[in-house]
Amino acid sequence: MDHYMNLLKLRMGRYPTVDIDVPVGVLFEACNYYYQKDDAIARIAGSTINTGSDDSNAIYISDLKDEADSFSILLVRGDPGRAMPSFVNPMKRKVTTIKSNEPGDVPGASSHLVISKQEIAAGPDQGRYRTAMERTRGIGRALARDFLTSLMARFSEEFPERFIAEKKRRSKKEKAETVQYRPTVRFNPHENASLKKDLETGRIGGFQLVRGTAAFQGEANEPKIERMDVQLRAVIAPTGDVNRVSKLIQHVRNALDAISFEDFKLQLVDEGGDPMGSTQVLSVDNLGDGDMRYCKTVTINGLDDGVEECYPKFHKPILAFGKKAIHTEKNWQ
Repeated sequence: MDHYMNLLKLRMGRYPTVDIDVPVGVLFEACNYYYQKDDAIARIAGSTINTGSDDSNAIYISDLKDEADSFSILLVRGDPGRAMPSFVNPMKRKVTTIKSNEPGDVPGASSHLVISKQEIAAGPDQGRYRTAMERTRGIGRALARDFLTSLMARFSEEFPERFIAEKKRRSKKEKAETVQYRPTVRFNPHENASLKKDLETGRIGGFQLVRGTAAFQGEANEPKIERMDVQLRAVIAPTGDVNRVSKLIQHVRNALDAISFEDFKLQLVDEGGDPMGSTQVLSVDNLGDGDMRYCKTVTINGLDDGVEECYPKFHKPILAFGKKAIHTEKNWQ
């Protein structure tokens, strides 16, 4: 079975918006600080960080390596809702499910995250950092983002004197105000050829939300409704920013929460605003990672058949591949 790494670009931010740039070193420092204290952990409720009461449903940093050109962490998630792993012997028709009688033990998964310390110097991604993240079910970039942001929020609360800056003014007439802020982090997918091709031929000028459901089946001798479609089409000011459009789609879904939309696709327009077609259909279930279908991935080479679902420490072949991935230029073209 193939294993993959998603290629991402890390971007630092701050909340509220203040007139200062947050260095990536703050993220590394916060991770290392809580890792050394054995406190780099957060509970999970649904997809939300730090709101759960179940100690076994949590994500934490299990291993960390701070080197001259890269910063690597191993994320481990305990997930009580995850199915128990099993072994199958087809010849004996035998299934053996792995269980633990140890209190607090739950199924888990791990993901290697490798971040380059070399800032992208030019172009639309200037100020971001190349990142490779092992693709693991249950640990997506949204969860990693929220977890790491929560660590930095705790760090800024513990050292408030380091996180004070002047609030960004909308106009020169607005009074200067010094406020407390907290650092944030985001992981933007490195676009694969499919999205690049779509956006090169046009900009996003709208989106379409679709819900299809089997409804009334009718009597045996009556016509049957095989499928009923509900569609919403929105026209927006043309843009090439997929992330902002994803936020807008989420806002529309929340406003129309009585309709459970299943899929969405982006409508493309030319510079004159005329329609040029649409992108592939994406599932709204993954809207938090909605553009991850377009994220470039690389296959992890050199792994044997003994790859495990969850590691307590770095698996050296995966870590080495991640370091190589962020420094291989052809991956980022």
